[in-house]
Formats: sequence, C-alpha cells, structure tokens
Amino acid sequence: MSEQEQHFENSGTNVSRETSGPETGAPAKPSSGFVGRGGAREREELSPQAEVEPSGLCPEEITPEQQMLYDIIDSSMAEVRKKSAGDTAPEDPAPPQEEPELEQQDPPPPPQKNKPSSFYIYLAVLFGAAFMMLLLAYFVQQRNNTAAMDDLRMTSNASREELLEEIEALKKENESLTKENGRLNDWADQKSEEAKQLNDTLDQTYYRTSDLTIEKQALYYLWYLQQFMDQGDYTLAAAEIVFSTDFWRSAWENEISLNSALLEQYDAARQELIRRGYLQQLDHIRDGGTDIYFTSRWNPNENNDMAALSILWCALEAHFVLEEDNGASQYLFLYPLSSPATGYQERVERLASGFTLEQFQLMKDELVEDSWLAVAEDGTMSEGNYMGAKNDMLYGLPFELPPLEYPLQIPIP
Repeated sequence: MSEQEQHFENSGTNVSRETSGPETGAPAKPSSGFVGRGGAREREELSPQAEVEPSGLCPEEITPEQQMLYDIIDSSMAEVRKKSAGDTAPEDPAPPQEEPELEQQDPPPPPQKNKPSSFYIYLAVLFGAAFMMLLLAYFVQQRNNTAAMDDLRMTSNASREELLEEIEALKKENESLTKENGRLNDWADQKSEEAKQLNDTLDQTYYRTSDLTIEKQALYYLWYLQQFMDQGDYTLAAAEIVFSTDFWRSAWENEISLNSALLEQYDAARQELIRRGYLQQLDHIRDGGTDIYFTSRWNPNENNDMAALSILWCALEAHFVLEEDNGASQYLFLYPLSSPATGYQERVERLASGFTLEQFQLMKDELVEDSWLAVAEDGTMSEGNYMGAKNDMLYGLPFELPPLEYPLQIPIP
C-alpha cells in the first residue's frame, strides 16, 4: 500500500482539499487530487467536499456540528459546479480521451490550518453591515432627539417668559379691577340707599295717592247720592248705597278722615231711604255694625224695574267714578239694557230723572267716541272696535237678573 492510500485509510474520506501555501513543520503529503499506483496519475472526479478547507483538526477531532456544516457547504458547492458545468457543456460532447501521463510533480504543500471560510466572512460582513446600520440609525435618532430637545427647551423658555409677562399683566389688571370693584360697590351702596329712600317716598306717595283716590271717589259717590236724592231717583240712590258706598263708609271715616259733614250727609240719605222703604238695615249685636239690604219690593233679583236701574248705576259708576270704560261698556252691551226689545231701556226712560238720563246719554257718547261702544239707530248697543290695550276681565253684575216679564223681541236683520 502506497503512502497516499495509507493517508486516505487513516482519514476515512476521499475528499481532497487544496491549499494555497505550504505548511511548516511536518513533511508534505501527496495531494489528494492525484490517486493511483506506480506513479501513474489520474484526475479524480471532484466531490462536493473537494473545495472545503480544513479546520486544522484531524478527522478524529471534528465535532458532529462541524461535520454537518461541512456537509452542507459541500452539497451547495457541488450543485453550483453541476449547474455551471451544464451551462458550458457542448451539445455533443466528445468522448473522453485519456490524458497523457504528466510528469510527476511535487505534491502541493499541505493546507494552512485555522483559515476562516468564505461563509464566515460573509456572515461577518452581514453582521457588520447590520451593526453599522443600527449604529447609524442610533446616531441619527440621537441627533433628532437632541434637536427636538433644543427646540422644546427654547419653546419652553419662550413660553415661560410669555407666561411670566402674562401673569404680571393679569396681576395689574386684577389690582385695577379690584379698585374698580370697590368703587362700584361704594356707588352701588349709595344708589341702594337712594333707592331705599325713593321706595319709601314712593310708598308714601302711593298711600297718599291711594288716599287721594279714595277721597276723590268718595266725593263722586256723595255727589251722585245727593243728586239722586234731590232729583227723586231713590231707586238709583238705594242701588248706590247697597252696591258701592256702604262698603266704603268705615274707610271714609277711619282711613282718610273724610269731612264729618259729608259723612253726616251720607248717613242722613241712608236713613231716608230706609224710611221710604227702599232699604232695610240689619244690626250686628256683637260688633255694633250694620248691614244694608233692599226691601223685597225693590230687590233687583225679583224686580225688573230695579234691575234695569241697577244696571244703569253699575255703568255710571264704572265710567264716571272708577274710570273703567271697559267695564262700563260691558254693562251696556252684555246685559238686557243693550237692546230695546228687552224693555230695560224703556224702563230707564220711564223711571229715571232728567239728570240721570243726561248722565246716561253723556256716558254713551263718550264710550262711542272712544270706540268702546257702538250704538245702532234703533238704540241697540254692541261692543265697539277699541284698538288700544284693555284687559280681558269680565265685569259681572252684583245681583242675579230676574226673569223677563215678556219674551224678547229682537229684530232679525
């Protein structure tokens, strides 16, 4: 057995690994690329392991992981070679010819140990490029962060200065407003005191005006009462006392201190109507007061003549005494006195004095002039087209109307 065969038997493989430099130390061994006996050299077909470089370890020292890596690299290189050989091979390859025997040359030097493979170099380059990319991205991010921090710091400083200036301005404005508020509070206290004084004056004026109004109305009531008594309109005088003046008798004496002579005149008229049978008095045993009523003969709830004259008094009082034209017009056009067909207008003309009829006509003329009332040619009274402000109050009669003595004869238009 030759020296080369002994070498392959010891290594357990036919893989030949070419090296590029001599190895120092042990004598060089024959190249694994040449095999045979008696000096004849034949080109061995390269296996996938032919290009793998040794790791510097003996075959017995190769670990399973290294052997697996070598097998993967040999398989990849073999496929590359086969592909490149297939691309460059002629369509009709010539039969192989025996190469002439070359003169035996010195075997190449043994491969250099511990030389890094191209795969590790490729991995190292990839990891290095990736690390450089990450490092570059880190530096760019740091630069951007530094620039952002500088901008934020500048903005913060500017905002802080602006806030300080704004705080100072707000302090000054607050001081100014505090002073203004104090001045306004003083002014408000002064005006409040003035308003209180004016309110007291207004209350006094109101009460005084109310007293004057009551006194004015009292004079109107007493004047009409005296006129009715003088003209013989005892029914109207009785209606005035029951529906109006007897209620104010105590107020005239206690609140406005009406002239005692006028009060004596009122009491005398009241007693005269009682004596004539128009009124009757009911004395209160406990408080000493009195109540006044119609007698049954002149009760407007039962007597149509008294009902007609009582409606007339309600209208005269609303217009001349209370100055409520809305109420006066309602008394004239809402109730039987509005139509000649009811007979109430005829009763008034027959029973009332000339003074009372003059007051009735004057009232109608003024209400028509102010558009509160409309009067037709036949004497029918209806609501006017008053366009001013007025309340929606309905003015009712202070008594119940008696049944009419004959049917209504309202003309059909």
